[in-house]
Amino acid sequence: MTSLKYVVFCFWIICSMPAMALESTTPSSESVTEEIVALLRETEEIWASQDTERLKELWDLEDEEPIYLAGEQPNFWIGWEQINAYLDPPKGMKRPTQAIRVKFYDITVRQLAPDLAFAAYWMRTDMKLIFTPEPFGSDNRVTAVFRKTTNGWKYVTYAEAFQAPNMYIQTLMEKDVQDDYQEFFDEVTGKEK
Repeated sequence: MTSLKYVVFCFWIICSMPAMALESTTPSSESVTEEIVALLRETEEIWASQDTERLKELWDLEDEEPIYLAGEQPNFWIGWEQINAYLDPPKGMKRPTQAIRVKFYDITVRQLAPDLAFAAYWMRTDMKLIFTPEPFGSDNRVTAVFRKTTNGWKYVTYAEAFQAPNMYIQTLMEKDVQDDYQEFFDEVTGKEK
């Protein structure tokens, strides 16, 4: 019986070693989340500065085929030539935005591998374009994949996804309900919705 306990103990030790080694070399989900959120906050700061060419600093420049889908574009940009034309338009070409502010929220991060992470989040954008009389805003879904480099986490893919028009209109209508309506509703119906 004692030898069986010893064998089980040795088996447990041997089987636990790879897990213990992995634990010590792979960042915890919490630290990966904090690092990705820090990168997203840096992204917000660069958008607010209006110096969009600096956004390239947040990408893995060694990746040969980065992918970017801006919500206003009909298709994905694949590769640096297309992405650079968007983030850093040719000299003399007037930028369409007068001022843009981006805020990310409801951020969820999932580590896919020691050097890869995925994030799903919402993006609030408020902007004024040179050809619109008034500023406007929108809330969009975003997904991105990040690679851990020697310089920290960097984007390798980024995609904005607008809601379907019917969902977006419904959301706008729900946001337009006055704050005191719930109290009125409860009073009229005698119950909470």
